[in-house]
Amino acid sequence: MRDQPTGDQLLDTARAILREELIPALPADKRHAALMIANAMAIAARQLRNGDDPERDELANLARILSLPAADTATGALREMLLERNRELCRWIRGGRTDAGSLRHAVRKHLLDTTRRKVEESNPKALGGAA
Repeated sequence: MRDQPTGDQLLDTARAILREELIPALPADKRHAALMIANAMAIAARQLRNGDDPERDELANLARILSLPAADTATGALREMLLERNRELCRWIRGGRTDAGSLRHAVRKHLLDTTRRKVEESNPKALGGAA
């Protein structure tokens, strides 16, 4: 167990100070850059809170869709395997293997769920969530 505050909590605190104290004191031509930094900090904090779970879920869904064995991988290998399996799914889609039936529905659900999770991390306001 890590000591408190955790990394995501530290980022949240630093972001709050940036937004509430520093950005208002900046010249107008520097505020946009500072707001982009604050948004990047918010994304990083959400990713820290989520850990590898979204990527592991995506990998498990891809394994089911592609009829491949489930993978238990270290974080570095996880991203490589995700890239490989997403490329395979793209080949299936381009080749028409997912055009009909239950596979079409499984792929559609997977793509919607994966996109939703990515947007929840990068821009939760777009889904009606808190930032």
